[in-house]
Amino acid sequence: MNRDTLKENRIHGHPMYPVSVYKLQYAAGEPILDCHWHEELEFLIVTSGQALFQVGTEMMEVSSGQAVFIPSGEIHAGFPLEGSPCSFDAFVFHSDFVASSTYDSIQEKFIAPLLNRQYTPPIQLKGELDWEKGVLILLQDMIRSNVEAEPLRELTTKARLYLIIAELFSHAAERAQDTEAYMNREKTERLKTVLHYIHEHYQEPIRLKELAVQANMSEGHFCRFFREMMRTSAIDYVNRFRTRQAAIQLEQSDHQIAAIALDTGFDNISYFVRVFKQHIGHTPSHYRKNRQAELREYDT
Repeated sequence: MNRDTLKENRIHGHPMYPVSVYKLQYAAGEPILDCHWHEELEFLIVTSGQALFQVGTEMMEVSSGQAVFIPSGEIHAGFPLEGSPCSFDAFVFHSDFVASSTYDSIQEKFIAPLLNRQYTPPIQLKGELDWEKGVLILLQDMIRSNVEAEPLRELTTKARLYLIIAELFSHAAERAQDTEAYMNREKTERLKTVLHYIHEHYQEPIRLKELAVQANMSEGHFCRFFREMMRTSAIDYVNRFRTRQAAIQLEQSDHQIAAIALDTGFDNISYFVRVFKQHIGHTPSHYRKNRQAELREYDT
């Protein structure tokens, strides 16, 4: 099955400089990142508050000053922690930026093994070890130079990235070519297939049986598998994704709330309001009023 709906379609940077920096801020309880993947590599560094991030099969709480490394092609998502607002900077770059023009020893010994997942680099950088502190400083300087559009940013960004990659590589574990590694890759691919189905069909009724078929599992096995991978039930994930789509419509349209509920897969308005408040922290009408007021204030 084609899983391209999970793949982010945004173009980061441009061919001459495939690098982008995003500064993102979220209120307490506001959805952060839907589950997706992209070819580019990414660093997320939390600048205030804390959030729960998922990278592949790992789930981790990340606090202010800490960072997460997301390898190429790895599914990832971000979730709010109760009562905690969060802001973070995202540094996204294509592997072409650090690739050699010819297949030299750097490409052969370091870049290709990381891209081919022969090694497992550290995912969470807590800043507890000296080398982690050094990487975090490099990340902060790299982001600052791009945000401020420093004249030498292309050169200094590449230099800092090589230093960061060297640290990640020197602390990476060689991936064992064993049954466990194979099973983890298979689990990730099955999860991508299921999430693709949800993202494609969230406007329609979705039953556990249908999701289990996508994963080629029994319903009971699938429920355990999904909770293990996503730390929540499949039904809760479907509702959370539908809620996120509803929030976008509430911000960007003047459609009636009942119409938005139906358009995002909820056939009961009372249930929609209850689920929306559970995941967003406000009723749909309150959320729309607040967000549209914020947008008007931003425009002025």
